[in-house]
Amino acid sequence: MDCEFIQRITYTKYSTCRNSVQDMIRFSTILVAGNIDPAPGADFSLLCMEAHMKWFFPAVLSAIAFVSCYSPVRENVRKSVKLHFPDPVSGEHCESSAILNALVYLGYTVSEYEITGGGGALSFFFMKDAFPFIAARNMDMKERFFEAAGLSWTMVTPDGRDAGWSTIIDILDRGFPVVLRVDMRFLPYRYGGKTGPRYMSFGAHYITLFAVDHEAGTALVTDTEFSGLQTIALSDLHRARTSTTKNFPPHGEFYWIGDSPKPGDGKSRLDSESLIRASLATVIENYETGALENLSRFPEDLATFEDWSGKTFLHPAILSYMAANIEDNGTGGASFRELYRKFLENIVRSTSFGKKIEPLIPLCENAVNEWHRLSDTCRELSGRIKGMSAQERSVAFSSLAEIARGIYDQEKALYRGMKSLVEKGL
Repeated sequence: MDCEFIQRITYTKYSTCRNSVQDMIRFSTILVAGNIDPAPGADFSLLCMEAHMKWFFPAVLSAIAFVSCYSPVRENVRKSVKLHFPDPVSGEHCESSAILNALVYLGYTVSEYEITGGGGALSFFFMKDAFPFIAARNMDMKERFFEAAGLSWTMVTPDGRDAGWSTIIDILDRGFPVVLRVDMRFLPYRYGGKTGPRYMSFGAHYITLFAVDHEAGTALVTDTEFSGLQTIALSDLHRARTSTTKNFPPHGEFYWIGDSPKPGDGKSRLDSESLIRASLATVIENYETGALENLSRFPEDLATFEDWSGKTFLHPAILSYMAANIEDNGTGGASFRELYRKFLENIVRSTSFGKKIEPLIPLCENAVNEWHRLSDTCRELSGRIKGMSAQERSVAFSSLAEIARGIYDQEKALYRGMKSLVEKGL
């Protein structure tokens, strides 16, 4: 009974004996609940309570703090490990920049556009939702890139409570940076030291881990546009890795690259010819297995925006969000098309068959311009759509649909140019 428990614990001589953490937490819970009802005859005076509380409540609070800080991170991160990486490279897209920093640390000379290009990133899917999402790249970019580059890598999706921390520490200790999939909402350095707003929850964000400090309970990571290594509490990092967000939950996924070039072996640069051959095959496949069809439906999706969206008061925010999806949210500009143009330009400069690739550059440039036109129009419209009549809004969304038709035309032209090039042979 609670009364017997209270009698026992309050008569413990605190100067010579300590109560268990479990006892202290149970006692504090009883007090807070107001469930103090000593048995008849129990010598349980207020004076006695006051004397014990002078030492007891601080101990209770310390115990609660200790228990709340416990996590699989503390249990499995048993030592500090640091990879010396003084000059991280900022990037345009989260996963390609995460891979980039891992490769640069390992000794490769590589650019981000080689990663997105070699991975055949160009694709398209439009997710109609309260805040519609423009998915402009393939979901298997890293797999395609590692295969094209001939790099060995290992990915783990842990199923245990520890979220794979013991393995991650072991990999770091062997000298390999670890790419972590996280929910970006729980990266406080992105939001002034706080948890981000709910609408920023996105579990397909990638960062690269370079150090853990067991004593301080912190980690050092690289992240996309940020310069330098970012400090994050291990508890926050664990929360980001194990988030149950509905927007692409990360499931604790992590991976690392197991190759590093040896000095003088000539393998610090990736083979550009292998990358472009694999890239063209992948992008053509992307177009043929859904991207072109989705692009062909995009104009109608925008023209009928209000039929499936319905919340006119959100239109300014939605239009701004769509523009950001095209230009700012890790796409490198124009829905990954600017990065791909840079990739093509580098192939023209660095390969023996650059002249054959050159005609693709203006085709890609035309697509870039159309994507810029759509994002610019979305941003401009977001500032004046509030207060428009239904008829005026209909006209505005029809103008977006017209631009989307131009995007489809230019993307189809780029696809045909690639297809013709491959059929003729490089």
